Parts: sequence; C-alpha cells; structure tokens
Amino acid sequence: MRVIFSMKMAVFMLFLFAIIAATGTFIENDYGTQTAQALIYKAKWFEVFLGYFVSIIVYNIIKYKTYKSKPSVFLFHFAFVIIALGALITRYIGYEGVMHIREGETENKMLSDAKVLAISATQGTQKASYEKTLYLSSMTKNHLNKTLNVGDKKVHVELLDYLPTVEDAVVPDENGSTILELKVSAGGQGKIHYFSKGEIEDFGGFYIAYDRPDTRTDKPTIMLRGNADALKISFPFIMKTLN
Repeated sequence: MRVIFSMKMAVFMLFLFAIIAATGTFIENDYGTQTAQALIYKAKWFEVFLGYFVSIIVYNIIKYKTYKSKPSVFLFHFAFVIIALGALITRYIGYEGVMHIREGETENKMLSDAKVLAISATQGTQKASYEKTLYLSSMTKNHLNKTLNVGDKKVHVELLDYLPTVEDAVVPDENGSTILELKVSAGGQGKIHYFSKGEIEDFGGFYIAYDRPDTRTDKPTIMLRGNADALKISFPFIMKTLN
C-alpha cells in the first residue's frame, strides 16, 4: 500500500503521463485526431490511469495534511485534482460539435464531432435499433461485432475493415447514371463531391441538392436541376462567383 500510493509513485506517474501526452500528440499529427482518441484519450485504460494518478494525489494530501502544513504544495496537488474532475465531466457529460446560428434566429440542433453508428432493423411491426459512438484507429485493427434480434430474425453486423483514406471516384460506364461533380469550399478547404440525381448533402451551414423534389427548411439549400447539357441553380441568398 505504501509503495502503490507513495510520492515516488506519483512522480513516476507524472513522468509517464508526460510520455503518454507526447505520444498522443505524435499519433494525432501522423494518423489523425480520431486515431489518437481511439488509442489514448477515449480508451478505458487511460481513464484507469488518470483515476489511479488522482487517487495517489488525494491519498498523499490526506496522509500528510498538506492543506495545513504546506499550503503551496497543497494548491499544486489540488490543481491536478481539479483538472482531473474537469476531464471527467467533459468525458461523460460534455460533448463537442458545430452549431450554426443565423443572425436574429435561435437554434436547438448541432452537428456532433463524434462518428456514430446507427442501425435500425424492422420486421413487420417489430423494430430493433442499436447506436454506438465509434472511435476508429488507422494504426491498429478495429473491432465491431453486434447482433440484433428483430422478430424471429437476427441481423449480424461486423466491421471487416476500416479504410480512412479511400476517396470517391467516378468511373465511366455506358449503363451508368448521370453524376454531378462539384468542388465545394466549406470550412475554408475545397473538396470534390459527387451527386446522383435525388441526393442532398449537408455542408454545415447549407445543403446542396441535385434534382431533389423536396427541400429542407432548417438551413439554406442550393438546388441544382438539369442534365449534362444544361444545369440550373437556385439559392435563397446572394452568391459570389470566382472568375
């Protein structure tokens, strides 16, 4: 017990925490934020690590009564406890995302940063659903295996592979359908997007739809209609063009 909660162990854990944080930074830089979250920041072992580290600090505060004898040392240690509590609240209560609020309006919806797998199966009047937040790693193998029971049937879902760098490409086909290729700049970066007839895509502050009969009212929609020979565009705001 003395060794497990000793000050030497606390110093070692602090040194180890610095190494883990540095490793997470390198992983995020080379493999992306989602990989760093999957392997470190959102992993259960990291929660256990932080819990143990904070337990050592609290144990030594109580044992040595630093809040009476050494106020400066107590404040230093107590700061780690406050940081850990903030991380705990953020981990289990807080959430991150993007909310678009137009001037003079109110909003109660936001676009989450987390990737969520949502499965829904229906047989007659019976339904089964499953929802899980995914943190997928491009460094290691990912595991997902779930079976849904709906009526007298079973739906089995399994993740076979994760390909984070795959890009969409249009391949000419005599029997294919018309595809619209657009370069859209959203968030300061231009990216190629492909639209089939009837599709609509959310770009955060607006939608783009191609030959879709219905529109959505929560955000502006840029509507494109026509074929390969001629296209018409309609939009509910002033648009600037680049020469």
